[in-house]
Amino acid sequence: MNPNVTLPNTPPRPRWTITTKVVVGVILFVLLALAVYASRIVFAPLVIGAIVAYVFQPVVRLIRRLTRLPLGVATGLMYLILLALVIPVGALLTPAIIDQVIYMRRELISVARYLNTSVADTTIQVAGFELGVRELVRQVTAALTSFITSLATESIRYVLDAARIVLLVVFTFVIGFYLTRDADRALGWVRGLVPPDYRADVDRLIAEIDTIWSAFFRGQVFLSLLVAAILTLVSAVLGLPSPLLLGVWGGLLEFLPSIGHAIWGLTVVIIALLEGSTYLPLPNLVFALVVFGAYIAFTQFDLNFLIPHMIGRRVHLHPVVVILGVIIGASVGGVLGVALAAPTIASLRIIMRYVYARLFDLDPFPPPSVLSVPGPARQVETERLAVPAPANPSSESDSSL
Repeated sequence: MNPNVTLPNTPPRPRWTITTKVVVGVILFVLLALAVYASRIVFAPLVIGAIVAYVFQPVVRLIRRLTRLPLGVATGLMYLILLALVIPVGALLTPAIIDQVIYMRRELISVARYLNTSVADTTIQVAGFELGVRELVRQVTAALTSFITSLATESIRYVLDAARIVLLVVFTFVIGFYLTRDADRALGWVRGLVPPDYRADVDRLIAEIDTIWSAFFRGQVFLSLLVAAILTLVSAVLGLPSPLLLGVWGGLLEFLPSIGHAIWGLTVVIIALLEGSTYLPLPNLVFALVVFGAYIAFTQFDLNFLIPHMIGRRVHLHPVVVILGVIIGASVGGVLGVALAAPTIASLRIIMRYVYARLFDLDPFPPPSVLSVPGPARQVETERLAVPAPANPSSESDSSL
């Protein structure tokens, strides 16, 4: 029986009232929030898998265009190529990174012990209190040495956690495979849920948001690789110990907006103060100032040249907004929330601009000429364009004739 056919004796179906719709909507929202909270353990693999699918979707389309393979086969081929690249690189880099970490750990312990034995037994007065320098340094170095050596005793726990990490990586690749293969179908299903009168607006919003995320992800990967190479070279030229480790560390921190530069700068300045240069005949304090100057120069070069050219200005936000987003992202999603704070805020800015325009009967998609107008005059220009133009009296008189 066709479900769309109405039987003659079937009474008309009553429409839901506004109150019923609001109550049902609130209940569905609460149930969805509870479901998301209950499944929060799969949040990270799902988000990372979606990111992988989004980044490599153009690669799958290129493979299909070149080989005429089915979508599933092209997706599987792309992931096999990805694994063939990731596994050897990881196998080559992991021992080198482990050696660098062990070297840094050994050097930090040596420096801590040197400070503990070389500081003179003197006292300083601070606000009327006398502090023993030797005792103060001894306590600090003891705490630092205890912390560093405790990392080695916890290696067994790290090995046990490695199985869980590998399992999550496998799940991430599986989720990414299915999301890559079924991306167009899922997007079409979501688009079908939108009322027909609003589909053009939704398509426009998706296109603008896609521009932001594509510029962020695809540009961020190349930017991180380039930054890792530059910082490795800079660290080697300055004579910093473990330049490869410092370069890889700086490349990874490039994913953290605003705070990544500060973390890397603090790291290299502390290392310069403790270790000095491997070949420059400079005191540690002078060498730390040189390293700090190089860090400031690179930060300005990165913020004003690399990021605008490789990621674009569509994701560019005020530093205060980015810092607030980083704090909120860290509380919600940890490191992943920090890394995705900037494009998420930029996407919310587009959505809120659309909602604001619809609430006040303005054009939700003003022309580029309006977006280039300064802030105070942009509202006036938008309202002027939103007012319909008056009819031409001459044309009306001609039509009446």
